[in-house]
Amino acid sequence: MSMFKMDRHHRISIKLGGISLAKRHGRFSIFGVLLGGLLLCSVVGVGLSLYVGLQTAIENTRDLWISMTSADLAEAERTVEKRLIRLADRNNWVATQTAEGLVNPRNPSFWTDNIPSLIAGETDIAAIGMTTPDGEFLGYDPKTHKFLKTKADLFDRQIAELFPETGPAKSQTLFPYWQSALRQVVIGEAIPLFQNGEYLGVLIQYLTLPGLSRDLPMQEQGDGRTAFIMVENHIIAHPSLSNWQRVNMRAEDSAFVPETLKEATSVLPQLDQIGDPILSQRARWKPLDLGDGLKLALDQRLDVSQVIINSTYNIIVTREASQSSATPITFGMHFAPSVFAAEGRRLDFLLWIGVVVLIGALIGAAVIAHYFSRPLKRFSAATRQLEEGNLTSLPHLPESYITEFNDAATSFNQMVVTLNDRERIGRLFGKFVPPAIAEQLLASQSDAGTIPPHKCIATTLFVDLQGFTSMSEKADPQHVVDILNAYFTDATAVIEANKGIITQYQGDAILAVFNAVGELPNHADAAVETAISLQKMVHAKQFKETTLRCRCGVNTGELVAASVGAPGRLSFTVNGDAVNSAARLEAMNKELGTKILIGESTYSRLSNPSQAIPAKEVLLRGRSETTAVYKVLIDGIDDAAKDSTSPESR
Repeated sequence: MSMFKMDRHHRISIKLGGISLAKRHGRFSIFGVLLGGLLLCSVVGVGLSLYVGLQTAIENTRDLWISMTSADLAEAERTVEKRLIRLADRNNWVATQTAEGLVNPRNPSFWTDNIPSLIAGETDIAAIGMTTPDGEFLGYDPKTHKFLKTKADLFDRQIAELFPETGPAKSQTLFPYWQSALRQVVIGEAIPLFQNGEYLGVLIQYLTLPGLSRDLPMQEQGDGRTAFIMVENHIIAHPSLSNWQRVNMRAEDSAFVPETLKEATSVLPQLDQIGDPILSQRARWKPLDLGDGLKLALDQRLDVSQVIINSTYNIIVTREASQSSATPITFGMHFAPSVFAAEGRRLDFLLWIGVVVLIGALIGAAVIAHYFSRPLKRFSAATRQLEEGNLTSLPHLPESYITEFNDAATSFNQMVVTLNDRERIGRLFGKFVPPAIAEQLLASQSDAGTIPPHKCIATTLFVDLQGFTSMSEKADPQHVVDILNAYFTDATAVIEANKGIITQYQGDAILAVFNAVGELPNHADAAVETAISLQKMVHAKQFKETTLRCRCGVNTGELVAASVGAPGRLSFTVNGDAVNSAARLEAMNKELGTKILIGESTYSRLSNPSQAIPAKEVLLRGRSETTAVYKVLIDGIDDAAKDSTSPESR
């Protein structure tokens, strides 16, 4: 493994001839600035021209449609007024004739002889008749051409009861209501009839709402506009009104007879019942800001609103009638900007020219930029690989006809050769120096290549294979080396995983130290845990089809850590009584029949002392007093068992 591995968290800077290869800040070439400026000017210029032109055209077209709609609503108002005036004139004529005694509404012949000629040509009058004070209805049905005599409708009776108090009056338009005899919603035009001072009743003409929607310019506009007429919060004219009445006033409901005036006047569809999403969201309408010029040109009774429904922008134009019934009538139309499509198509030519110019500029700039940017992209990709530490697959940058690019490629290729040489040295160096030592040497930023001598309290682990010496004398040398390499590979991984540093491989033995380099507060626990893991490892597998067993000695104490050796060939090592004691504890396993022995100094530092038990008071070589040694318990391994496959002595 290379000690010079670079990642995104820990970058290294490699100096070549005084040049530092490190992460560089962003820079821009003059070519890039000019090219970017040209593209920006082209895009902004063409884009703004198109945007301003199209926006102005859309606003002008919108204002034109609002003006057209205003004129259409004024025409619709005039049409309704004319219709109501005709009804009023008819009522006033009958009232005058009745007052002068020229006609008698009580006589059935009046209705069959005089009325047909009065309403000739009218297609939206459902009936005409008189409601008497005693609640009787006399009238004429234009469909059957027959005289009608029946009980008057509740609403008509109450109207008939109100008029005697007012005396002779002009014709009045009534709020739309449900007429039980006609079984539909109607608009009534009413006038009281008097003869010789006697109140005969009230004459009412019944104008149908579907007829009003059909005959007036309220049908679905072919240009995408939808017209409507409102009375307060109710619809009296709309393209969908006929369908609403067919669905909501079915045959089974036709016998409905209102018992109160409120019931009679509440059967009109409200704005949210007609199936028009724009009208149903009236509460969300917001005023549309128009220019001062358009405001002055439009009728002051005109209101223009806007609303967004299902991501579609809609415009609503409404106009209050100047004079009508006691209840104000509102005429309106709504449309989406899609109605501008016909006018918008006239701008297609300009739009396409702008798009072609813009695309041409982009293509030309892209071709030039691509040609000049290829060497830069290759160089950028190669430097990114270098920054990530990926030296093995760095590409060889080709030569370029551009002098600056060619010089950069040549320098980069030479630098890659140098880095590969250094990487190879690092890989070889890592095979002989522990990673922790190599990292400290590199971090020291010194060319001396030494670890400063220092004293420390550390824990030493000494590991030795049982009976391997006698086995190696009988086995093939290559096989012995293969077994050792397999064993050392796994053992090294276990030791380094627990933050240990291997200072020596002595034949089949390993000397490792914990807390000699860097801070490892729980070094005693780490060393004991490493010994347990090594025992479990050798009991769990074979190495080149050979079963191995090992003994471990662990001791804690003061030692000296430093780089020693000749100036040109140094080695990191540790010295001290604590190191010697670890080796002696390892050897004592043979005498006590144990696998892991630890000294009292290690035992006292364990976070969990229960994992070790006293083994014996011993006098270690070089000591004048006995000391306690402890046997480490290993789950799943019988310490008392003896290895039958290898001898007890080396």
